[in-house]
Amino acid sequence: MALVSIPKLSELVEQPEKVSLIPSETIPAMLGELERLKATLWTRLSLPQRNGNETGESGDRLLDAKEAAAMLHTSADYLYRHSAKLPFTVRMGRKVLFSEAGIGRYIRARMGR
Repeated sequence: MALVSIPKLSELVEQPEKVSLIPSETIPAMLGELERLKATLWTRLSLPQRNGNETGESGDRLLDAKEAAAMLHTSADYLYRHSAKLPFTVRMGRKVLFSEAGIGRYIRARMGR
């Protein structure tokens, strides 16, 4: 019986055709890890960049959908429906929150500043 090595994520990015080499029973765990990585990366993007001179708290806070909707002049339902596409969304398990600083950057970018 020959053992098949499971491709690493970096291999799959470079050669997507290797997805067919992944055993079906390992796909759910791999997808879970990808979602965890995605959430971590989105969180990092939504946090303000720090200078070497900055001290103290970043001033960012996580808002619920109602607070974020008020800032964006939209409905909480709209935010939930589009949360996967919005760059300031932070998922914590099943909970969906929104970065206040990320919303500010999003608004400034939309205004062309």
